[in-house]
Amino acid sequence: MLSLFISFCFFFVIFFINQILLMAEEILSKNVPLHKTILLLFYSLPSIVTISFPFSALAGGLMASARLNSDNEFLAMAASGISIRTMYLPFIIIGLLSSFISFQSNDYFLPRGTKAFQREYGRLVAKSASVELGAYSVKNYAQMTIVTGEKKDDAIGAVLLYPQSGTPGVSSKTLIAAGKARFSISPDQYNALVTMDSVWQQEIDTKKPNHFSISRAEQVQYRIKISEPIAGFSSAGPSEMSSAQIKVKITDKTANLEKRISDSRIQKSRTRVRLISAYGTELYSAPEEAIPVKTVKAKNNPAEAPLAALAKSTNEYRASVTALPQDRTLQIYKLEYHKKFSIPAAGFFFSLLAFPLGLGTGKAGRTAGFGLALLLSVVYWALLFAGQTLGLRSALEPGLAMWAPDLLVLAAAALMLVLRHFSSRRFL
Repeated sequence: MLSLFISFCFFFVIFFINQILLMAEEILSKNVPLHKTILLLFYSLPSIVTISFPFSALAGGLMASARLNSDNEFLAMAASGISIRTMYLPFIIIGLLSSFISFQSNDYFLPRGTKAFQREYGRLVAKSASVELGAYSVKNYAQMTIVTGEKKDDAIGAVLLYPQSGTPGVSSKTLIAAGKARFSISPDQYNALVTMDSVWQQEIDTKKPNHFSISRAEQVQYRIKISEPIAGFSSAGPSEMSSAQIKVKITDKTANLEKRISDSRIQKSRTRVRLISAYGTELYSAPEEAIPVKTVKAKNNPAEAPLAALAKSTNEYRASVTALPQDRTLQIYKLEYHKKFSIPAAGFFFSLLAFPLGLGTGKAGRTAGFGLALLLSVVYWALLFAGQTLGLRSALEPGLAMWAPDLLVLAAAALMLVLRHFSSRRFL
C-alpha cells in the first residue's frame, strides 16, 4: 500500500502539471481569480485520477515485488509452505481495487466534473470579456472576426469587428469600431452577445466602391453565431460522457448509418435499372418501383440522345457504387466507449504483470521496480496512442485498437509467470 501511495502521488503530480499547462493559455493567462482557477482545476481531477491509478498499480506492484525479492521474502514464504496463489492474492486485490476506482472516476465523476467545469467557465465568460476575448487578440467566428485592444476592468477597449462576407443583412465591406465592449454567451452556447459602447460603423457598397456611409451610436448589441462551442464551455465530447451515454449515442448513430446505407442500396438499384434501360436490353425485367428513364434530347444531333442518356446513367451508377455512406463520428464514439473500460482494466493487468516481473529485478529493490514501471508506462501509453490513431485513420476494429495494449500486458504476465515457475523454482 505504501508503494501504491507513493506511485499514485508521482503520477498524479505529473498529470496534474500537464493539466495546468493545458489550461494555462485558456484560463491562467487571462487573469482569472485564483479561487476560480483552483475550482476549475478541481473539476478536472477525475480525468487525472482515471489515468493515474492504472500506472500506480503497475509501479506499486513492481516496487513491492522487487523489494520482497531483494529481501528474500519470497524465498522465505516458499520455504514456509506458502503457495504461489497466496503470494499472488494481494496483487490481484490491489489491481481490482485500482481498476474499480479508475472506472468509477472515469464513468461517474468525470461527466459530472465536466458539467460543473462548463457551468463555472460559462459564468466567468458571461462576467468578464477577458476570459474569452483576451486583450490584444484576434477571434474568428462564423460571421465575425473580432480584434481587441487593451483591457478595461471587466470589458475590452478599442474593439474592431469585421463581419464576414455573406452575413445576412450586413454588407461584405463593413467595419465596426467601439471604444469598449463586453462579451457574454447565450444559454444555447452557440451565440455570443457583444455589447459595445461609443460605436462607429462604416459600410461600403460593393457595387459602388466610391459610395460609403458612416453611422454612430452610443451603444449597440451585436449577436454573433459561433461556428463551434467555445473551448471549455462546449458540450461534453464522448471522452467526457459516461459509458451508458456513449452507448446510447452509438446506438443512435448506428441506426442512422444503417438507414443511410439502406437508402444508398435502393439508390444503387434504381441507377442500375436506369443503366440497363439505357442499353435497351430485354434481358432484365425492371421492378414496379423502378424509376422510368426520361429520354435525354440532344440539342444538336437527335441521334446522340440515347448515347447521352447512356453516359448519364453510367455516371450515376458509378457514383452510387463508389459513394458508400460512412460516419466517422461513430468510429470515434466506439473508440471512446472501449477506452472507458480498457484504461481502468489496465490496472488489473498491470498488477498481474508486476508480481512475476518483480522477481527478475535481483537485489536492486524498489528503485529498479520503479524505473521498470516508468519504462512500461511509456510503452503502454505509446501503444494506446498508436491504437487510437489507427482506429481513427483506418477501418481497424475499435475494440481491438483499444484492448490490444491490455491483451499484450496480459500475455506478458502469463509468459513471465510460466518462465519464473520453470526457471526459478526457489522463488516458488
